[in-house]
Amino acid sequence: MERWAERQEVLSIQWLADALRRQWRWVAAGVVLGVVLALAMVVFGERRYEAEAKLLVESPTGAGLGGGSGALASLIGAGSPDLNTQVEILLSRPLLEQVRQRSGIDEPYRDFAKRFRASALRNTNVVQLTTSDATAEGAQRLAQTWAQTYLRYVRTLYEQNPTTLVEKLSRELDAQEKRLQEVSQQLTAFLKRQQMVAPEAELTKAIEKYADLQEQRRTLESQRLALEQQIDAIQKQLQRQPRFYEAARNLAVPPEVQQLNAQIAELEIERSGLLQEFQPSAPEVKILEEQIRQATREREAILARAIDQQFLTLSKQESVNPVYQDLLKALLEAQSNLQATQASLGVLGQQQAQFERLFRQTPDVMAEYADLKRQYDAALTIWTEKTRAYEQARAQQLIGKVSPILLQPPAVPDRPVFPRPVFSTGLGMVLGLMLGIFIALAAALRNRALTNRWEVERLLGAPVLLEVRGSIEPAQAQLLGWQLRALGGGEGWHTAAVMPLDAHAKPFAQQLARTFEPGGASDLEPSLPAVPSANGVLRLQAASPDAPNAPAAERLILVAPRGYRLDEATYRMLQQTGDRLVGVVLVEEGGV
Repeated sequence: MERWAERQEVLSIQWLADALRRQWRWVAAGVVLGVVLALAMVVFGERRYEAEAKLLVESPTGAGLGGGSGALASLIGAGSPDLNTQVEILLSRPLLEQVRQRSGIDEPYRDFAKRFRASALRNTNVVQLTTSDATAEGAQRLAQTWAQTYLRYVRTLYEQNPTTLVEKLSRELDAQEKRLQEVSQQLTAFLKRQQMVAPEAELTKAIEKYADLQEQRRTLESQRLALEQQIDAIQKQLQRQPRFYEAARNLAVPPEVQQLNAQIAELEIERSGLLQEFQPSAPEVKILEEQIRQATREREAILARAIDQQFLTLSKQESVNPVYQDLLKALLEAQSNLQATQASLGVLGQQQAQFERLFRQTPDVMAEYADLKRQYDAALTIWTEKTRAYEQARAQQLIGKVSPILLQPPAVPDRPVFPRPVFSTGLGMVLGLMLGIFIALAAALRNRALTNRWEVERLLGAPVLLEVRGSIEPAQAQLLGWQLRALGGGEGWHTAAVMPLDAHAKPFAQQLARTFEPGGASDLEPSLPAVPSANGVLRLQAASPDAPNAPAAERLILVAPRGYRLDEATYRMLQQTGDRLVGVVLVEEGGV
């Protein structure tokens, strides 16, 4: 059943080609019918002429209607909103009713409205008008009437309507001015109360000043620490320095020292004289130098013993220590700088505290200011938009919203748009061909004659195993056996009933059954190899359509003469066989 259902869903290209070939009369009849209808339409059809006119629609300021967002929409293909509005006005019923009255055409409005088409040309301020009529002059007059009626209608429309809009906008503008004045007074009172002019700028400056104060405070703190360390170092140095020192002192020298000094001086003079006569290494000079050294040692010994108040101080002079004086001066200067630095730190601390108090109050102040500023900006924006709308409404009241101009008057069309002989004939031929193909396919689908392998596959879902004329050839029998083996014969099933659908096919069914008896095919053609038997013997049994009992077979093979037509009952029963039907053998007429 699955194989039959799959074959029923798929129509092969070969079957389509064969069906169209066999049903070519329907195809030809469809083409002829289409051509005849097209020619009849060309000869007897009503002529339709179309006249075109173009309108240029401009704004009062001369700028294109596609400006702003309209221009962007036009560039991306959405079209100008204002031009689309004019198209809707052109196709509105009140305007078309006026055109119908002026043209004198007596027909229902729905049919009359089909005569008119309007479209906005892309990326332009031009609207194209198209009218149709049975005559060229009638189409031209209808387009002229439509354009003139539109020009009067749109000017009257925009001259009457803006009055109410201006009054409404005037009232809204007055109310918005009062609202703007109230918000402005609230904002001014807030700034006076906070003693501010520009809160954002002042807050920015305050933050910058606070940052500068922080930097100055860090600098002064480092200076204070450096001055304190300097003062400690100077005080330690002052403790180690005496305040006064002895500038001069006169001492009483002992007589022994004076005698030794005189003796040493005489010896030095004598040594100088000897050095003029002798070398420094001469014995006389060495003896004299030894005496000088001896006298010097004695003088030093006497001086060493005289340290303990043995000298008599004749006079002594004391003076202020200059090092002590410089250190004291540096100490006083450092202390003065330290006091100035501490005073500056105090002032900076007060200023910093003031800024911190200001910053603690800033969030609430700025929030209130931001709320008032937001209200003021919103009121100002609305007031600006209301003012602009009011000015535009006043301008529209004076000169109208748009200024339509008849850019291209309608001309008399030189040829009808319908019917067109070549186009109509070609279209009729194509439509007739399609109709003929559909009818041919419908007729082929209704056909239940087993004429070829594609019809067999379409109707029964089974392949054609063999197409023969006359008796079966031994080679054909061998190939048929291989086909049956490929379809599961001898493995999935072992017996098949060969049933003729017609009495003329009964002899061939019997011959086919005898061919597949054991040794039958080999006896017919000994040179061909025997069909292998994998899991058993493959047997074919001849079944007679007149027999009262069905043969005990696992599969069914039909034998039908070519062109055999299935009746409804047989066709339905064969559909129910499903995969039990192995295939069909077609016999040519006069073949058996």
